[in-house]
Amino acid sequence: MAQLSVAQEHGKLDETAGPSVLATVISRAMHSGNGTLSVLKTASGAWDTRPWQEVHTRAKQIAAQILTESDNREPSAVGLIGEPTVDLIAAIQGAWLAGTAVSILPGPIRGADEQRWAENTYARFRGIGVGTVLGSDEQLELLAKVDGPLRIAQVAQYGRNADITGFVGRRVGPDTPAILQGTAGSTGEPKTAVLSVAAVHSNITELVRRLDIRLNRDVEMSWLPLYHDMGLIVVLVGMATGVPLWVAPNSAFVGAPFRWLQWLTESRATITVAPNFAYNIVGRYGSRITDADLSHLRFAISGGEPIDADAFDAFLDVAARFGMDRRAAAPAYGMAESTCAVSMPAAGEGARYDEVTVTSPEDTGQSVRRRYAILGRPLDGMQVRIVEADGVGVPRIDGRAVGHIEIRGTSMMTGYLGHAPLGDGEWFATGDLGYLVDGRPVICGRAKEIVIVAGRNLFPVEIEQCAATVDGVRSGRVAAVARDGASARSGLVIVAEFRGRDPESARREVISTVASECNIVPADVVFVKPGALPLTTSGKLRRLETGKLLESGHWNDR
Repeated sequence: MAQLSVAQEHGKLDETAGPSVLATVISRAMHSGNGTLSVLKTASGAWDTRPWQEVHTRAKQIAAQILTESDNREPSAVGLIGEPTVDLIAAIQGAWLAGTAVSILPGPIRGADEQRWAENTYARFRGIGVGTVLGSDEQLELLAKVDGPLRIAQVAQYGRNADITGFVGRRVGPDTPAILQGTAGSTGEPKTAVLSVAAVHSNITELVRRLDIRLNRDVEMSWLPLYHDMGLIVVLVGMATGVPLWVAPNSAFVGAPFRWLQWLTESRATITVAPNFAYNIVGRYGSRITDADLSHLRFAISGGEPIDADAFDAFLDVAARFGMDRRAAAPAYGMAESTCAVSMPAAGEGARYDEVTVTSPEDTGQSVRRRYAILGRPLDGMQVRIVEADGVGVPRIDGRAVGHIEIRGTSMMTGYLGHAPLGDGEWFATGDLGYLVDGRPVICGRAKEIVIVAGRNLFPVEIEQCAATVDGVRSGRVAAVARDGASARSGLVIVAEFRGRDPESARREVISTVASECNIVPADVVFVKPGALPLTTSGKLRRLETGKLLESGHWNDR
């Protein structure tokens, strides 16, 4: 079977008037109303605010430059790198007006070898068909030092002198790639999902309908990185509706998480999006917050990682003190392979949970009560089904048919780059385990990450969330893994980033808490320094890699 490729044929350019439906929708939205784009400047702390009309002018300049440099041939994909700026966001529409795809890759993580990052990122851009990389800051400078054929340019200056008189975007079909989206790679090598114009347009359209976004009412606010599917879709929804959009760099949130509430207050945002760990921080340390106004929020969407029901409720308790309606809570489900969103609660539904009894499949009689978030009704055009599991590695949940979650629909990727494309109507195996409640998905864990200890099958997320309640243990930075039976201390091992004064007492408390709440006694608790656990570029734990590091003795001298 043929492999999926976005390599350009370098044929003559089709100059027929009329850009893609996606670029057309965005162009119209950017010229309707008085919406603005505001991007936080990290150095000064000031917001760079521009009307969407001005952003669109920059997009046309960038598109014209891309087409000029393509020498009247099919333009290669455009790569973006660096922290968000008005020009970087304009470059997304610029690529689409030029009729080509965009790929956004992350910068180096803390402690990484910068030269190796630059070489790997350069090679990855080349490998997926990128011809020009636009960006800013040190990340672009690092890439510019790598020898090779890619054009490396400062996005703030790119196309500034382009003549856009009478400019009309290049026509492309609905199956043309729009986004080359990196996947998280939590359980394997990262892949690149090829998302067509039609798929991206569908996901944006159905999200706007589900969230009931209105031009003269709504405001979006996000600090998620643009290389992450959730961070990108927030920006695309803003571009495609013309509503005011406020974007802060991810680094600004990491440096001071409570600034998120300050940004929500300042922007009077009605919609915000974040993963579970961010809501957990606010809920856990909410007593430190003295002033905020969250009364305008209609949606506080949680996605991107498993949702801790207790932690999310703690956030809602804090947010309610500052005027947020609890019905704004929106636990959702999605992934890069479906552009982003698969399911989402409607306005006013709030957070709903399914309280169940999880029973060990070995008939030991041990069971625990759990609350799982119900993740909203699938978007129109998307379908979710449960495929019966073979029982291996699948704990029983009384009264629920737990199985493998599969999805398909109008927002799905064409396929992974370099792999066979998905067939028409083909179901995609997500790797998640779960079940349906009134047609709404509930996620229990990942099939490949089930921890098997002494014949017992355990969901690692439940153990990790339990361990994270101990003071000093970093929320979202806990990995439950199984150590091989040949080891001196085989069984369940909890590896956690720890910042505290008394690790021995904390270690005993973790063991006691997990034993009490999860009916399993950890064989060991390994504390490591903050930042030591391996993560994906989107901040998710790499459990399999953590297990390999543990087995190799990497942390023996802790």
